[in-house]
Amino acid sequence: MSFKNRSGIVLVILGIISIPLVRFGGGELLLISAFLVAFGAVKIVKEIGVGDRVREFLSSQRRSSPEADSRPQGPRIDPLLPVRVLKLAESHEGCLTVSVVAMALNVGLDECQSALDELVRKGAANVDVDLSTGVASYRFPEFLPHTIEGSGAL
Repeated sequence: MSFKNRSGIVLVILGIISIPLVRFGGGELLLISAFLVAFGAVKIVKEIGVGDRVREFLSSQRRSSPEADSRPQGPRIDPLLPVRVLKLAESHEGCLTVSVVAMALNVGLDECQSALDELVRKGAANVDVDLSTGVASYRFPEFLPHTIEGSGAL
């Protein structure tokens, strides 16, 4: 046992022994006793490395628990769902809503929303919101009908 370990134990013992003497010394002695016990306990904990073990345990628990990941994650989607949405957009003249995609592809609303949002992030679609209904429409410029007669794709 090293000197540091012994000094922590000695401080804890002195603090505990001095507690009954409080009635003779008043509040100051109680404060000193509490300080001795606390300071001795900290020295012991540091010496034996309990703090490091507790820290390691807590960090391993955070890594293994799925709730510990603080990054927001959307629903896991089929990697080909965005491609299926693009095919659907082509057949619907470049305009879709989440509900249309869900019904046509028989996929959950959250998955459809994630797939459409991914296509927006990738630049394949734009979002327009109808202010009167609040419904978001996803427009796919590649598949929108051309309004000028005779104009073709570049």
